Amino acid sequence: MSKVVFVTPNFGGFAREEPIGTLLLATILRQANIDADILQFHHFGDVTDFDSFIDRGIRLILDKNPRIVSFYTRCDTYHISLRIAQRLKELAKDVYIVFGGPQADLSCEYSLREIPYIDFICCGEGETTIVPFFTSLLAGQPDLSIRGLAYRADGQVVRNPRPDLIEDLDTLPVIDYTLLDFSNEGYSPTEMALFPVDVGRGCPFGCTYCSTKTFWGRKYRLKSPERIIQEIKEIHDRFGFTHFNFEHDMFTLNREKVIRTCGMLKEIGFPIKWRCSARIDCLDEELVDIMVDAGLISLFMGIETGSPRMQKLVRKNLKLEDVPGKLKYICSKGIIVTTSFIYGFPNETEEDLSQTIALMTELSKLPNITVHPHLCAFFAGTELTAQFFQTIDKSSKVSDVTGEIAVEECKDIIYAHPVLFPHFYEYKTPFREKVQYYPVFFRSWQVMRPVYEYLVRHYYHDRLCDMLFDFTESNLEILQSGDPLLLMLDKDRFLDRFAEDPQYHILKELARFRIWRNRRKVGSAEVFKFDVKAFMTGTPVEDLKAVTSIVSTPDNRGGIAVLMQK
Repeated sequence: MSKVVFVTPNFGGFAREEPIGTLLLATILRQANIDADILQFHHFGDVTDFDSFIDRGIRLILDKNPRIVSFYTRCDTYHISLRIAQRLKELAKDVYIVFGGPQADLSCEYSLREIPYIDFICCGEGETTIVPFFTSLLAGQPDLSIRGLAYRADGQVVRNPRPDLIEDLDTLPVIDYTLLDFSNEGYSPTEMALFPVDVGRGCPFGCTYCSTKTFWGRKYRLKSPERIIQEIKEIHDRFGFTHFNFEHDMFTLNREKVIRTCGMLKEIGFPIKWRCSARIDCLDEELVDIMVDAGLISLFMGIETGSPRMQKLVRKNLKLEDVPGKLKYICSKGIIVTTSFIYGFPNETEEDLSQTIALMTELSKLPNITVHPHLCAFFAGTELTAQFFQTIDKSSKVSDVTGEIAVEECKDIIYAHPVLFPHFYEYKTPFREKVQYYPVFFRSWQVMRPVYEYLVRHYYHDRLCDMLFDFTESNLEILQSGDPLLLMLDKDRFLDRFAEDPQYHILKELARFRIWRNRRKVGSAEVFKFDVKAFMTGTPVEDLKAVTSIVSTPDNRGGIAVLMQK
């Protein structure tokens, strides 16, 4: 029997996917001699068989005979948590159902008013309140004075003041990682497994599209270097991990602490490697060198837009003229860099998008860098959502940042409660309609770089969006057909299939696209037109045996042609 069961949206079962906050709360309960266990979505089975997934999950929860079931909630899986809670309440009415985490916090009052099977929502940082509150629940006498608690009373939602943010994060206990089962990691802990380390919380910046500032109150905190090193050593000594992910929205803001942490990392006693998230305006060459010398191997940075106008509108406020040079230096150090861009902002214009395409094109030429475009999504608790909520509507298009897991199976919940699920709705404008295939467009050119770089020269720099529109028009039928484009564009699958082909050096440049023979000729070269179709769908590889080189040009219909020199 477990008195408390935490349910977390961890589908893979990996340590790197487990919410740090839940691990910490479960640790605190165990230290207070309250039995607590964690059940991950991973334990429930295959979510694509949704009914079985829910049934097995309910059985696993009830088998532990808990008094309290607490859900960690995120926007991408809130609908799944609600479905589980609904079924659980039908079968075990006496079990307290408690929601926490960012999505429940940011939609607290609406969730309690409209969702009857949630008993309580805990808002803010719960490390100082979870023991007294859960102790009162286990005694059958809920203490409704607890700070951060939201509940129903006399048909009304009551929301207590949030608990004070914890100033000194070093006062928190070290996480008991034995709560997790590492048998599903699938690799040696001394290899590239990035084990999560809680190094701090909060972001002081005010981007309009981000809910982090709402959740943490723009309060930036970083653990002491001594505490960070202590936790890393304990994880290494207990499990053998040498590669770590520093969990923090913006690790590099406190330069002095970062430098001291790096100095101690160099003396840690094993070959540590680590990654973190940072803003590019909180990095300089000296700090990058110090971090690399201390084992940094990877960085994540949100650039979001290449338009100075949009930088101001969304309050990201980066100096875009500094971005290419800084990233060039970082990449030259062998650091693997992931950059994020957002397209389809409500106020975005074609000129803004052209500037973003230009910057993404420039950055994608750097070594060791991945450039990701994401459709602008609307999250609970953001200024962007508050401004445009009245104009969003149901849609089959979902931003990749929110995912599509069990959306169809839970559409009754999603469509009944747009306030809870604005990220699954669409802000419909002609501009967003025109740019909906931008990720496919950009991924296509990333793997067909010689073609892309040639074509860029044929479009005006301030109208690079026209290349996207030409691409969409040329391939519209296929783009609308619902083919699994992400699978077709999977680089590894294609390269594995054709690795032994004599013309592999050519095929890899045309990666995954069906070549359609066009009977006209340009000089001595035959012209082939390509569309977004994989070779694996049937084009005989033998048709390309005589090809020796590739040239590219726009065709006279606005589509794209590839000249195959024979």
